Amino acid sequence: FSNASIIVVAQLHMEMSGVSYDLSVCGTVHDAQYDGAGRRLATASSDRIVRVWSADTGAVLSELRGHRAPVLTLSWAKGRFAGLLASGSDDGQVIIWREVRPQDWQIAHQMHVTGSANVVGFCPPEYGLLLAVAGGDDLGVLTVLLRREASGAGGGGDHWQARSFPAHQGGVASLSWGPSTSPATMATGPAVGRAAAIAPCRLATTGADGAVCVWHTDTKMEAWKKQHTLEAQDFGGLPREVAWRPNVGVPASFVAACTDSGSVAVWVQDMDGQPWRLRSCWQANGDARRLAWSCSGVILGVSVGDAGTALYREGANEKWELVSSLE
Repeated sequence: FSNASIIVVAQLHMEMSGVSYDLSVCGTVHDAQYDGAGRRLATASSDRIVRVWSADTGAVLSELRGHRAPVLTLSWAKGRFAGLLASGSDDGQVIIWREVRPQDWQIAHQMHVTGSANVVGFCPPEYGLLLAVAGGDDLGVLTVLLRREASGAGGGGDHWQARSFPAHQGGVASLSWGPSTSPATMATGPAVGRAAAIAPCRLATTGADGAVCVWHTDTKMEAWKKQHTLEAQDFGGLPREVAWRPNVGVPASFVAACTDSGSVAVWVQDMDGQPWRLRSCWQANGDARRLAWSCSGVILGVSVGDAGTALYREGANEKWELVSSLE
């Protein structure tokens, strides 16, 4: 993920807000993520520093130092955990940072995975505090870190548990949590009254083996099992990213994935428990590197090459149409 791709993301915000970021101080930027409120931008870079920027002024608010290798990935926690930021580096170190006071960050927890920490991602806060880590080792291990709050007086603080399992031979390239909004929110019929208030906790991944997988866990968030493998005949190339569409209450789930050959695919599950099916598969104009859904789930953004961005919307007959292209 090059500097140019990061600049495209920053420029989109800059054009709307008039704010620019001087990323030249960072070296190579590998990831950039806005917090849930859109007020701060965090960047991960080759100089081993995580920087937090003001989205209002473009100034650096904090520099988080603790990694000993280039930082590859970032994730902000949301909701009641909004004061936490996770980062992962090329040597497998994962750090969870806590903002104890405005612009004052401390290390809340850290761990190491085998190989590189390719991607980190906090789950929706309704499930608790879970962080998934995509490992770059040959076994393609996926690690889910869970914080359990100590009970009783003098409980000794938080207790962190890690569950690891092989997910993609050759390395995990990307992961995306399923939304917590129940797909049955806008459904009708006698079964709706018995539907869960939130959706089952699920995770989509892709990796060097070319597979796109959906995983689910038990109610204690301890045991993870592969639920589905998503397939498409024309989905060729090495998968780069997977992205679960935000659920706005419709009784269906959507997962998108892209590859280095420009293939983009969207799969749909009409209701939980039913099989997944391919919704659409098409070719972007170049190496498709990153994916991002709009908050409403209507627009799918695809980062193409070093500095291109294509925006797609679903049209008639389940075909996705290019609505805008940025260079």
